[in-house]
Amino acid sequence: MAGVDLSKKIEDGLNDGEAWKGRQRAFGFIRPGMQRMVKRYPELTHQLRAVKEYSINHVDELLEQATKSLEAKGVKVFVAKTEEEARDYIARVVGQSLVVKSKTNAGKEIGITKYLSEQGAKVIETDLGDRLVQLEGKDKSTHTLAPAIHIPIEDVTTLLSDNVGRELECDLKTLVRAARESLREYLTTAEVGISGANAIDAETGSIFLTENEGNIRCVTSMSRVHIAIAGVEKIVPRLTDGLTVVKAAAAYGVGQDIGTYVSVIDGVSQYNNDELAFLGSGQGPEEVHVVFLTQGRQKAIDDGFGEALYCINCGSCLNFCPVYAEIGQNYGYKYLGGRGAVFSAFHGNGLDKAQEAGLSLCIGCKRCEEACAVGMHTPEMISELRSKIVKQDGMGTAKESVFKVLGSNKLAPLMKLARNVQGLGLKPTAGGATARINLGKMGIPSDRLLPQLAHKSFAEQIAKKSPLARPEAKVAFFAGCLVNYATPELGMDVYDILAANNVQMVTYEKEACCGLPAIMSGDSKDALKLAKTNIGLFSSDEYDYVVFACPSCATTARQEWAELLKGEQDPKVLADYQKVQKKVIDLNDYLANVLQVKMPKLSETVTVTYHDSCHMARGLKVTAEPRRLLQDAGAELKEMEDAASCCGFGGSFSLFYYELSKRVNDAKIRKAQATEADYIVASCPGCVMHLKDGVNRAGGHQKVVHVAQILAAAYRGGKIK
Repeated sequence: MAGVDLSKKIEDGLNDGEAWKGRQRAFGFIRPGMQRMVKRYPELTHQLRAVKEYSINHVDELLEQATKSLEAKGVKVFVAKTEEEARDYIARVVGQSLVVKSKTNAGKEIGITKYLSEQGAKVIETDLGDRLVQLEGKDKSTHTLAPAIHIPIEDVTTLLSDNVGRELECDLKTLVRAARESLREYLTTAEVGISGANAIDAETGSIFLTENEGNIRCVTSMSRVHIAIAGVEKIVPRLTDGLTVVKAAAAYGVGQDIGTYVSVIDGVSQYNNDELAFLGSGQGPEEVHVVFLTQGRQKAIDDGFGEALYCINCGSCLNFCPVYAEIGQNYGYKYLGGRGAVFSAFHGNGLDKAQEAGLSLCIGCKRCEEACAVGMHTPEMISELRSKIVKQDGMGTAKESVFKVLGSNKLAPLMKLARNVQGLGLKPTAGGATARINLGKMGIPSDRLLPQLAHKSFAEQIAKKSPLARPEAKVAFFAGCLVNYATPELGMDVYDILAANNVQMVTYEKEACCGLPAIMSGDSKDALKLAKTNIGLFSSDEYDYVVFACPSCATTARQEWAELLKGEQDPKVLADYQKVQKKVIDLNDYLANVLQVKMPKLSETVTVTYHDSCHMARGLKVTAEPRRLLQDAGAELKEMEDAASCCGFGGSFSLFYYELSKRVNDAKIRKAQATEADYIVASCPGCVMHLKDGVNRAGGHQKVVHVAQILAAAYRGGKIK
């Protein structure tokens, strides 16, 4: 059932053009500001992560301390184990009053606006975005910080005109002024104000709130009763920690050094100093309630997913996630994006809800991790949850068959058979092949450009090469499945580059798949088998490096195999892996930094634009080296906008979710085409394949090549193939 629901959500997201336009507008403003601001505070992520890590590891004692601190200042504290308990408590306090409510993710989590309205209260959203969503009446919030980005300004004009009872001009300043006027009456007359909390410090019991609109300080100070709703993960140890959270929320959320307004609420409106009690109470709330939510939180911690609670809801991950960019709020549950999918496993109906929320939609690009204020390892948590799903439900017959073949390392003989019969299913075309039969539901529509299996694998071709006479160095080469079976000429390019530098290449005919497709599908069992096979092959002491021309394989070998081996008991396997792990290196890194090659010049003048593949830029952190090598070879580099954005391949992701993958790819191709470069260059064979499909679909003229193809051409003194 989850699969059907998820397919519908993807379809709805891809078809919502207005929401897509709204997201692109928002990204255009938010991304540059955030990137500029966080560079000014390089220590902020480390500081915030330390605060959140301590807080989640000590959540019970901090909750107890915070409760005592709050109650000592006259605040009424309620700890809700379920969202039903939270709603019922708040409803008892509110009754049928007029309520003004600011933005609160915790409030959305428990559906408080709808619930109070059903109980007879009148609830007015005061955040402008939330107010527009409320007036629209569709309960469709599309972003953590910009909930109404899906609504065109023309529709905003209609909504606000109907609300104020007069026709408004379709002008931003006019609309904002009208919205303010309509809200002020509610703010000044409401009995109850409801807010969230960016942080609550256990030391003093202070509630921290940051904003840019100014509505939150009205909501929390003008009503007689103030109710703050917060998950227990919002509790931090000290007052200064609350300021760290506020600063990070501004920098990562909207690209400011601090929010326009920061409120620190320290109890009910009275003097806490007894010597000043004679001055009487202030003019703020006489009654303050804090409702802490615990539902799902302790289970997440107990199951090893406490890191999901480090989130400060700044929305930065959404601004860079390629999947969210295309389908918006249809990715996630309660909370949006990959983190929302993770949290849904503990807040909703377990793993089924996580699947429905889009657990399988994470492409593994790690842009969320890079953009996160706490550096949260969301892709790793998603991978672990996928493994749990496989253990619980299995993978299905098709996937199980594929990974059993990979795990038993019988791919080579099957590929020999497949290449002899591939003509029955594939139709050769310029640059690749297309399917003879439309298999759109399997990710293979008849217009998709696909690679053909080579007549001879790389292992077969390299076996004919004689050893170098007097090599100055020796390296092992991990070809990977695509190079080995689809593009062996790329492997031969690598051989020629190394040989030109008098480096002997060592290969293994029995090299297995790196295991990444199995890992991405949650099949850690077969992935471990593959890892052990390769570790056994590549642990030899006869060479200093294992060179990769595929950053996905290299990242898997360096990082993912370590995760797979965490429970390994065999000391030899662990010792062998330590040797392999230290030797893993990308081809560009090896050429530029180890050999420090002096590139010969190409025989032709070409312009190139370089695509940073996700595993290359964020996994291996190799970005400057390929550019330097290309330029040293005489290529003119034309940088594309956001060169490190995902191309949409993601291995099996582009097979199971091709329509979504295609949309991500389209965005990348537009950026590459804008450079008008002759070549789009990448260091990942998978990206090359997917980018070729994108160029073909767009009817473009640019050629897509692996960086090794250009470097090899320079060494051969000829033109690029």
